[in-house]
Amino acid sequence: MSSLNTEAFRSLWSDPAVSSRIDADIERHRKANLALRVVDASGKPVPGVRIESIQTDADFHFGANIFMLGGYPTPELNARYEEAYLALFNGATVPFYWRGLELERGKPRYAADSAPFPRRPPPDAVIAFCERHGLRMHGHTLLWDFFQWSAPDWLSKTDAAENSRLWEAHVREVATRYGKRIHRWDALNESLCTPDRVAKGLSCPMPADYERAAFKWAEESVPADTRLDINETTHVWSPQGILDYAAQIRGLLNRGTRIGGAGLQFHLFADANLVEVLEGKAHRPGDFFRTLDTLAPLGLPLHISEITLTSPGNDAAGQAAQAEVARNFYRLWFSHPSVDSITWWNVPDGGAAPGEDKVASGLLNRDLTPKPSYLALHNLIHKEWRTQNIGQTDANGRHSFRGFQGRYHITFQHGSTTQTREITLNRPIPGAAPKELLISL
Repeated sequence: MSSLNTEAFRSLWSDPAVSSRIDADIERHRKANLALRVVDASGKPVPGVRIESIQTDADFHFGANIFMLGGYPTPELNARYEEAYLALFNGATVPFYWRGLELERGKPRYAADSAPFPRRPPPDAVIAFCERHGLRMHGHTLLWDFFQWSAPDWLSKTDAAENSRLWEAHVREVATRYGKRIHRWDALNESLCTPDRVAKGLSCPMPADYERAAFKWAEESVPADTRLDINETTHVWSPQGILDYAAQIRGLLNRGTRIGGAGLQFHLFADANLVEVLEGKAHRPGDFFRTLDTLAPLGLPLHISEITLTSPGNDAAGQAAQAEVARNFYRLWFSHPSVDSITWWNVPDGGAAPGEDKVASGLLNRDLTPKPSYLALHNLIHKEWRTQNIGQTDANGRHSFRGFQGRYHITFQHGSTTQTREITLNRPIPGAAPKELLISL
């Protein structure tokens, strides 16, 4: 594709009503005020203290799947993958698909030295990497009954009760083994698809109300503060899909199910799908707002959990279009107060699942060099949405600023005295006074 018409897309996303809502909501929901007060040993205010505040991480979870960790044939390529990953993301989706985790019944691949399997690095190796580099982990997934990707072939094709017993043992085993190290999980994946898939022989039969059971098994096996999410397919962005999803979640919540968050996948698996977006025929700003606003009253944090955006033709025009779409979509998702996480899916071209790898949907080329989409997201996450402030205390020893929520390294300098602090600027509680940090020099 030598050229792509982006006129309709740009018209939609530059609409003042859209851009002003996005800008205003980013300012309102992603920033907070911090008041710094500096005193001396006797408690008197110290004016003229130079204060430099540098944001080092975001409160928001920006992630991707980390399925290609250790998956390249040379140390150089693996190092390049790790470097690119760590330079962009602060979170990682760790694979726990039962099918790839336990190829042979009774012999799970937990250990770091387990035999390699494509796109399924062993959990112990992934978790060690994430802990070493401070990546927030999201376990995916505890229960997904789809044979092609998750359910082992040795599960029953007919016996729902036996499958339930085996799934319960599996969920409890994984949750118990890793629940103290991974603090958020997809407890249940793509359950709205189950009836149709079971009828077609694509999913293993499960008992009625297995959705609630999945959360119960997980809840009883992890610490009380562990977040357990429900996750669903791209269909949730359609008018009927979001109504079905909201009704399912509401029904589970009303029965006391401990749902900690809701995942919304966003996969465009064909170049033609992205072309429709560029032509203004699909996934318009209003469509996104409708879906997010429909789920917001449930009071759950929302995770844009799996993002696939192709670069049509993977030439210069296609890669530029992918970057432009990604930038606009991320800005809207980031602006919405209910969204707390955004996760790209396959980071490199060539790293997608079989069947999904026929298009170039990565942020990196096959040689792991950055595409324009990688650079566009890096600019958003690490430049536009990061705060650096320099100022000095007034006559009352105070200095205030407004910055993006997250972790900060703050340096206080007065004469020959220098002190540093690491603080976290959290999302403010409505009606509460701005956070004030007292520093004694």
